[in-house]
Amino acid sequence: MNNLKDIIIGVIGGLITFCITSFLTEKWDIQLPLWIWLIVLVGVLVLGYAIYRLILWFQVRKIISEFTESAFGDSFVYTWKYKKSSNGRYSVYGYEPIEIRTKKSLSEMNNERVHTCGHEVPEDTIKLFIQLIIIINVNKKMGKKLLPLLEYLQWTENSQLHNLLH
Repeated sequence: MNNLKDIIIGVIGGLITFCITSFLTEKWDIQLPLWIWLIVLVGVLVLGYAIYRLILWFQVRKIISEFTESAFGDSFVYTWKYKKSSNGRYSVYGYEPIEIRTKKSLSEMNNERVHTCGHEVPEDTIKLFIQLIIIINVNKKMGKKLLPLLEYLQWTENSQLHNLLH
């Protein structure tokens, strides 16, 4: 199905390009050699790729700046920071979560009258959660495939539904 969609988009794009070039060359009677058209085509492709990368960079930067704390299942609320790392195990789009800790220490959460409910989550699991959430928010096509995995991980961390804690 995706291949057919890509072929249709390619044919429509080719027809639009043909109409635009025909209009421009016939109206002003421009005779350009083939190598100039090739340079223009490569320039347009490079510009399109650069715009795509720029949009991706802005999306990642926006998510990285906003997504710095969360609770997983019914766990404690965790906070973290990011560092640039393109080859880490949990690196996604060039960033890896570091300095993962609970938002408040247990002594602050448990005062003398109120007991805090929740549990701790291993750091590798938290990094996996963060990695999947960022991928799902940036890449919508991949997000549809990864969403069931993220929902299952949230379910495994919710001790009110079962007794499968670490």
